[in-house]
Amino acid sequence: MSNRRVILVVAAMSAVLALAALGRLCIGSATLGWPSGADAEFLLRERAVRLVLAIIVGVALSSSGVALQALLRNPLAEPFILGLSTGAAAGIMAQRWIDYAGGQTLGPSYLGAAGGALASMFIVFLASRRRGLLDPLGLLLTGVVLSTINGAIVLMCNYLADPNGLRIEVANWMMGYLDKDVGQNVIIAIASATFIGLIVLLAMSRAMDVATLSASEARSLGVNLSRMRTVLFVTSALLAAGAVVLAGPVAFVGLICPHIARSLLGPSHRALLIGAAICGASLMVLADTAAAGCQLWRNLGVMPVGIFTALVGGPVFLWMLHPKLGRGVE
Repeated sequence: MSNRRVILVVAAMSAVLALAALGRLCIGSATLGWPSGADAEFLLRERAVRLVLAIIVGVALSSSGVALQALLRNPLAEPFILGLSTGAAAGIMAQRWIDYAGGQTLGPSYLGAAGGALASMFIVFLASRRRGLLDPLGLLLTGVVLSTINGAIVLMCNYLADPNGLRIEVANWMMGYLDKDVGQNVIIAIASATFIGLIVLLAMSRAMDVATLSASEARSLGVNLSRMRTVLFVTSALLAAGAVVLAGPVAFVGLICPHIARSLLGPSHRALLIGAAICGASLMVLADTAAAGCQLWRNLGVMPVGIFTALVGGPVFLWMLHPKLGRGVE
């Protein structure tokens, strides 16, 4: 694909994101239209915070999805399916339970999320290898089983900390809920980590392109596959962990957006990362706009954004899964 066409496509995707952001600022959970009156500043700030959260989460998940697909050579790989997102959630809840039981704080929740995501990634990677090959079906099954285990850990930690049972905020968070009450320092820290992670992946885009060839060809072109895989391994897990801190485990963003960007921009990872990041931000903003619109329509409370991403991503995943069954990759 020519550079001119890439620029035009990225510009069009950016315009869609800008329109989606404007629409989100005009659609609130209680009023429709640009905020006005005595509460205008407050309403605009509330909507802007959720907009920023949606953009950060979308960029983090879609970038993590691109990295995972390059690492595992599997277009079906994404943080939620492989158990990274639920692993990060389990890490956060385990850290909170330890804080509750021990009476002292172990540190920011991002540490627990990062530890859980890295552990889940390590387990999935090892469990799905057979004689040096990564089995796509085994990869997905391992991710599904691990997600179930991680979900059980979340429920157990929540129950141990609160014998009355599952709290409604934890239930919403596990479905993918943008937490507008998270502190400003946390937002800035995770936004910075997401930006750094995206820059690292962009710096490795050429190596990711070469890694699509055979191992011997990649090495002959000067790519250190071991180092590249380690960087992708850690970066993808940390990106997913940051998204979980802000929104809980959101499904399928890391699957849908790289697929859309790849179909529009081609396989080059530099353009793919930029396009997927913009697409991920747009999808999350649209999902949050739909959630706010549902509350405005039925006054049922703001729905978790994970509901909408799952409704869109589930059919896409099934469509992509069928022709991949029974294949193995080196």
